Amino acid sequence: MTYNYHYDLATSQRKVILKLFFKWKGSLWKAIYQDLFIWCFLYALVSVIYRYALDRSQQDTFERFMQFCNRRLDYIPINFMLGFFVTTVINRWMTQFANLGMIDNIALFTSMYLSGNDERGRILRRSIVRFCVMSQTMVFRDIHIGVRKRFPTLETMVAAGIMTSADLKKYNEVESRYAKYWLGFNWSFNLLNEARREGRIESSYTQNAIAEEIRTFRSGLSLIWTYDWVPLPLMYPQLVFLAVHCYYLVCLVSRQFVINSDAKMTTEIDLGVPFMTIIEFIFYMGWLKVAMDLLNPFGEDEDDFDCNFLIDRNLTVAMGIVDDTHDDGPILEKDMFWNDTVSPLYSTAAAQRNVNFYFGSATNADSQIPDNVRQITMVPHPFNEKLDQKNGKRTNRPPVESVVELKRDQRFSTGNNRKQTVEGRFSNKIGAIFQKRHSKSLTVAPEGFNAKARTSTDIETLPTFLTNQKPCYSNPECIVEVEEEESDSPKTSTDSKQEPPRKRVNISNKRESVISMGRSRSFNHFGEHVDYHDYYDFDKK
Repeated sequence: MTYNYHYDLATSQRKVILKLFFKWKGSLWKAIYQDLFIWCFLYALVSVIYRYALDRSQQDTFERFMQFCNRRLDYIPINFMLGFFVTTVINRWMTQFANLGMIDNIALFTSMYLSGNDERGRILRRSIVRFCVMSQTMVFRDIHIGVRKRFPTLETMVAAGIMTSADLKKYNEVESRYAKYWLGFNWSFNLLNEARREGRIESSYTQNAIAEEIRTFRSGLSLIWTYDWVPLPLMYPQLVFLAVHCYYLVCLVSRQFVINSDAKMTTEIDLGVPFMTIIEFIFYMGWLKVAMDLLNPFGEDEDDFDCNFLIDRNLTVAMGIVDDTHDDGPILEKDMFWNDTVSPLYSTAAAQRNVNFYFGSATNADSQIPDNVRQITMVPHPFNEKLDQKNGKRTNRPPVESVVELKRDQRFSTGNNRKQTVEGRFSNKIGAIFQKRHSKSLTVAPEGFNAKARTSTDIETLPTFLTNQKPCYSNPECIVEVEEEESDSPKTSTDSKQEPPRKRVNISNKRESVISMGRSRSFNHFGEHVDYHDYYDFDKK
């Protein structure tokens, strides 16, 4: 298996990148160093012959040949051919990796739906998952070199515990001219039918749930076997391999430095060592090596799949799920957040880093509201009224409006806290200049309402003064704003210029706007954002 460098890349600091750059196992340098040394040796040999073994007329002929090759080097479409080939190979590699097969779902569903702690129940569950691992091992024996060396015969699978002697005898009795990968899955389905008849599986639905997981597992193995059966056409990797090596064979001549000043094609400086061509060689040859390593990931290279590990892991995990931990869970007890705020703890080292609380990108739209706006009026859409008039429909409710007042005395921070470094303080000062304003509604805490800061999963009903209404799924502070119904008395011209009267009334009126500005204290949000503590006043009584 390839070198796992994820821990080395836990941070993106320069020293980490440099440390990773000089790794040897599975690296670019290990893949190309032999080709690079051979090419450099050949280049030096041609250069010595050109400089010291040829006379003046022969050097002129060689220089004209250098010019001829250099001008026609673009005839080899190495960029297009190599790029398309690598893309195709990587797509095939990713598909094969995604279908290697983890048996966890089969084991979990079998443990959940196939009941019985007696010996018969244990045998059924263990046999179902073991037959699936047996079929997976048989597929890997035929496509993976390392697995084939581990299990050269079926008797070695019996010795390893993946098969029993009875399984091998039954397997040999089945006559088929083709590979019998399907036999283990067929045995698993038969055991599901037996468990259903014995009443160990409650319904056909649960039986089908286990069967569907086995089908998915089998389909993935079938796909990677198909990829081994039908590889890319041989001429494709041959063509790309030939193109790259021919390109650098021509470069042995075309990239030589001209030593005669009166030559038709001269170079700016005679460096002797072709640094730029060597860099180009590292890139293109490394690109080719990546494709050749990924072309068959079931080999014995460092970057190939470790299928022996996967077989051992699947068998061990499956047996542990369906037998060792079947129907065996911990004693249920109240968690530490019972009747309390959900605020998980951190280690001392992890607590030094801020938790980035995310509000959502649309909250930045609040800054588009001008500062001089103090109210937002909510009205019916004119298009809907036109449609109602066109269709002859009339509404029974009076034409009312809902007005929400904005509060501009405080600013609402949606940004993340930064470390108090020079860079962080500078960024905070710049951010304060362009800080977003957040619209806030005037809040009213209903009388008798429980103002305790609740967890995000709390759902309580409103107090009795809001009877005959649906439960309140918002946090504690609610606003109920309505407009008075229009009076039947005619209005004077002076009244029409005044702002329509508004007052807070109960829900029983015609039109309302309910707005919640409460927030949950889950995950210590107010501790991360000072605005929470100042505005929502969690701890004040």
